[in-house]
Amino acid sequence: MIVGTTEAAQILNISTARLRVLLIQGRVEGAYKTGKMWLIPLFNGKPLIKPGKRGPQPRWRNP
Repeated sequence: MIVGTTEAAQILNISTARLRVLLIQGRVEGAYKTGKMWLIPLFNGKPLIKPGKRGPQPRWRNP
């Protein structure tokens, strides 16, 4: 299943602005841009985010 940025941000419990930053950094697995819209695939009900190299641990929900 493929969702947009608003739906993916709600699933991850983060803001859409933060999700867009992750998309630009290339940290969302399998996401691609068509025109002005990001398409984000879901794996087991949520997008896969690659871990960052620095900073605090992520705060989105883990089932």
